[in-house]
Amino acid sequence: MNIKRQLAEFMNSNDSDKVDTVVGSTVVIDGPLTSKKAIRIDGIIHGNVTTKGNVFTGPDSVINGKITARNITVCGIVNGDVKAKGRIILTAKARISGDLSMDHVVIDEGALINGNITMLKDDPALESGDTEEE
Repeated sequence: MNIKRQLAEFMNSNDSDKVDTVVGSTVVIDGPLTSKKAIRIDGIIHGNVTTKGNVFTGPDSVINGKITARNITVCGIVNGDVKAKGRIILTAKARISGDLSMDHVVIDEGALINGNITMLKDDPALESGDTEEE
């Protein structure tokens, strides 16, 4: 899929989940990023990303940590596990070093995954919003 099309679909996906947080291309965050709404990441994050909303990572983004969200679109690099309550979309430029867990997945030709893929059914941790490690 075209990255611009993916971004347009993400930005218009749900009026109640408009992008609340944008991490710009020149931003580096050392530590976790937590939100209750949608997040767009174009920069670098050294820490986990957690939200009850959606996450979109741009083609130049780098996340060194886990991502947990409702739906996740990856266009950049993720060094960590990716877990969605709903759907994970990996574009052709996606590079994942970690496990994927979700209900639905779309993987474009060219995406690279170094990890396991697990299809979820009613994971209680995702239902309750509890995303912390035990």
